[in-house]
Amino acid sequence: MGYQQIYKYTSIGRPLEPEDSTQKAVLILLPLAALLGAVTAWRNGVAGMQVLQEAISFLLVCYGSWALTRELFPDDKPAAFISMALALLAALAFDSPGILIVFATLALVRIVNRSSGQPALKSDSIIAMMLTFWVIYATQSPFFGAVAATAFILDGTLKDPLRHQWMFALICFGGMVVYMVDHDVGLGSFQAPDSLLEWLSIAILLLVSLDLILLKEVCSRGDISGTTLDLSRVKGGMAVGLFAAFQGLLDMETVIILVTSVAGIGIGMAFRKAFQAPASV
Repeated sequence: MGYQQIYKYTSIGRPLEPEDSTQKAVLILLPLAALLGAVTAWRNGVAGMQVLQEAISFLLVCYGSWALTRELFPDDKPAAFISMALALLAALAFDSPGILIVFATLALVRIVNRSSGQPALKSDSIIAMMLTFWVIYATQSPFFGAVAATAFILDGTLKDPLRHQWMFALICFGGMVVYMVDHDVGLGSFQAPDSLLEWLSIAILLLVSLDLILLKEVCSRGDISGTTLDLSRVKGGMAVGLFAAFQGLLDMETVIILVTSVAGIGIGMAFRKAFQAPASV
């Protein structure tokens, strides 16, 4: 198909396919999300280019949350729409809901799980590395460097490994260390959660982490290869997403979309289990 021509240039692009009913629904929801952002900005007394910026922000939140959830747990399509709804609520509640880290995490997860059916190109790894440094400095989140390093190590270790990914892992880890030394950041910066939202987020992340450990099968197939995705790589991608959320919990505004994406997976799992094993009367 024509949309697959993009895979000549990238393995992590994964464009939306209008022929697929699920992705067609996303294409319909994206402009509605943008409209919601514009209306929200207008009601808050914002005018001019800021209305457009808010519209684009809501559109990116809508797509980013859906796409990330689909990557974290590719077998559960409905969960991605639950995450989308939660993310839009978060965008209404938070002024800056952390869009950049969502797309950086999305790139890293796609490198690990190879949902396109192809290994990452070196250009893909360079883009993911650049996004990682952008996140580190724009959001003051040095430990995201460890998230990226973990993703590259996994891609260089799991089935059909790309050994050059270890170089990118070393660069990302080194960038984290440089930032920490330059900005006098130590492990002592970690503190106990002090809000209900933070504790609730931790509970959600831990519950989905347990489901990750218990995951035994994956049915989704790669876009190009058509073969079933490797279970260890899907679990590796999920681990990267969870790690990205955990490392930023002390700044909830930065990772709130990551948390809502994971929450959508948890809610989807809860509903499935409830219907599979209904309570006896």
